[in-house]
Parts: sequence; structure tokens; C-alpha cells
Amino acid sequence: MQHQQNDFAIMQMSIPVKMLIACCLSCITGIILMAATSYYFLMAVFIGILVISLIDVPLVLSKRMSIETASLIPMLILCFVYTPISWYTFDGLLGCTPFLSILFSTMIVLSYYKRKQAVLLSLYGALLIGLTIHWFITWPGQRDSLQVLNILIAYVIALSVIVAIVESVKRKNLEIHQSITNLSLHDSLTNLLNRRAVEGVLQDQENEFSAAGTDYAVMMMDVDRFKAINDRFGHHIGDSVLQTLAQCIQRMIRTQDYAFRYGGDEFLLVLSHVDESITSQVSERIRSSLLCVQGFTFSITVSVGYALRSESASAADAVVLADKRMYQCKEESRERFQSDL
Repeated sequence: MQHQQNDFAIMQMSIPVKMLIACCLSCITGIILMAATSYYFLMAVFIGILVISLIDVPLVLSKRMSIETASLIPMLILCFVYTPISWYTFDGLLGCTPFLSILFSTMIVLSYYKRKQAVLLSLYGALLIGLTIHWFITWPGQRDSLQVLNILIAYVIALSVIVAIVESVKRKNLEIHQSITNLSLHDSLTNLLNRRAVEGVLQDQENEFSAAGTDYAVMMMDVDRFKAINDRFGHHIGDSVLQTLAQCIQRMIRTQDYAFRYGGDEFLLVLSHVDESITSQVSERIRSSLLCVQGFTFSITVSVGYALRSESASAADAVVLADKRMYQCKEESRERFQSDL
């Protein structure tokens, strides 16, 4: 569902926000340290990153720039401007840049969740390989080959392991978040969406209705004389009836439709891109499928009421109208259901 995707997006975007803040604080620290050690060129890079970050903040707040883009720009400067300058300033593989490159790579993995992560990591990896090869070829001083080899191996292993672990933990956290979200939005008995999910789905439908005029329907339904079933046959049979109805609903609706256990024996359906005819057909298909259900000593019938969004002033009004029509239908079916029992 779109609103669940929005939840994931919000969670994902919280990391770039933190990274942008951390970047600003790091730049301030870098400016002080580079000024104290007279590395003014590197200090200028930090100043540039800080200025760009401060310019990005009002653009993000005014929604003229995404937070992802705002955090990407400083990252590009750190990776592709600061890294090569620092590499040649601090003696390449034997300097501090390899350690910083591990930090930058980790930030890339934490900050980006789309294809740009793989692209950015690949380009940054190619830059580091090129810098390392050039350093080996052009370094004029005497060096202990075994020591340099050990440093290179340790660097590659550390970079690979840290990136792999961070990526694994990040994906695991996303899976856990999605699992928790799914559990919180689904009814444990029927496996349908629960009432918590209604608002998000209706908002998605409402946005589409407002933007393109695409109509949708809200359908309310509940089991006729459900309390009598529970009283006479027991709650385990009542639960079985609800599960059976949920299964019938899932079979009869389309993939773009939504079904909810609204509360007790009440169910809510949201049907996308429909008109009066399609909505009526869905209702009849569910009722007909219930007539074919076996395993009970009584017939399962439902009362149904539905309303199109176009005949209501709002999504909430459509739900109220559908509920009102369902109760009208329920009153008409009471005597018929009583005779079945």
C-alpha cells in the first residue's frame, strides 16, 4: 500500500537527516583542525561543504529540494574532492585517507536505499583503486613491501567487512520494520487489514480521486445474526465464520482492492476504479460464494451496503453512507436469517 511505502520512506529519510547534521558538525571540526595544522586547501573544502549544507537546509524546509539530494551533495564532495586531495596530502595508503574512506563508504550505505547507492559505491571504489595503483607507481621513497602489503590487505578487508555488515544490518532493520508494520495493520484472526490501516488506504484513494477524478467505492458488510451464532454454536464457530467470510472476500475482490476487518463481525471493502455496476457485481459474488460454503449446519449470509465516493462529500461521508445502507439491508434480512437457525 502507498501509505506503508510512505512510512518506509519516512524511516529511510531519517538517516540522511542525521547524516546531514553529522556532516555539518564534522565539517566544523575539520575546519578547526585543518586551520590549526595549516592545511588550508583541505580547510577550504570543508568550508565549501558546510556552506552548501547550510544553503540546502532552507531549500529542504521549503520542499524545493529533497533531503536525500541535500545529503548527497556533501557526500559527493567528500568522496570525489576531499578524498583525492587528502590522499596526496597525507601520503596515500600510509596516511589517514584510507580510514576516512571506510567512514565515507559506511555513510553511503547508510544514507541511500536505491540504485544510486550501488552506483556511488562503485564509482568511489574505482576512485580508491585508481588512487592506490597510482600511489604504488609514483611513490618515490623506500618502503617495506611486506608492511605496505599488510596495510593494503587490512584496508581492503576492513572496508569490505564493514560495508557488508552495515548493509546487512540496514536491510535486516528494514525487514523488521516492514514485518512490524504488517503485523500492526493486519487482523490476526482473518489476516485481513485492520481498522488502523483504513485511514491510510482511504487517503491514498482520496488523493487519486482529487487528482484524476477516479471514483472508488466503500462497502460495509457484516454477518447476519452473528451474536445468535456465537450464543448457539460457540465462539470457535463464530471465529470460523469470520475466517470463512474473509477467505470469500479475498477470492472475490481484485488485487487493487482492499479488505478490512472493521470490528467484530463488520468488514469494510475499498474498491478502486469502480462504478455502480462493478461494485454491485463484487457484492453479489461474495454473497453467492457464501452460499456454496460447506461445513456449517446453517447458512452464512451477510448484509451489505456500499457508496461511491462521487455520491458523497468526503471519504468519511462515503463510509457513513455505506454503513447506513448496510443496516437498512440488515433489518430486511433479520427474519430470513432467523429461519435458517
